[in-house]
Amino acid sequence: MIEIILAIFQIIGAIGIGGFWIYFFLVENKNPENTEVFLAFERSFPIPDILWATPALLLAAIGLLTGKRYGVFFSIAAGSAILFLGLLDISFNAQNGGYKKSTSDTIMNLVINLYCVIFGILYMVYGFINF
Repeated sequence: MIEIILAIFQIIGAIGIGGFWIYFFLVENKNPENTEVFLAFERSFPIPDILWATPALLLAAIGLLTGKRYGVFFSIAAGSAILFLGLLDISFNAQNGGYKKSTSDTIMNLVINLYCVIFGILYMVYGFINF
């Protein structure tokens, strides 16, 4: 049962990453109020997000749903990836006022950061216990 729950959250995370980048490039990337520092920072994330974190989340979910051993391995890999990316984002936001923008931006940042930290740890702990 836990595998199904984790797989659902892994799929939600993968879809969320894709949705975020669509939103970012259609809206945030064109917002003149965003600083060059912010834009440069955010533009450094698509490659690791799309080429590693998202595939790892999807492979983990497929593996967990089908009972394949690689689901545990990719849960650890995905957890590590999103934890790292989440902590990096928290560090940047804390140092550059990312939590002092509009209420909607602050909420979005917090949701993304909390997902990355909480579920990153959960995926790795699950993987460690079941490896």
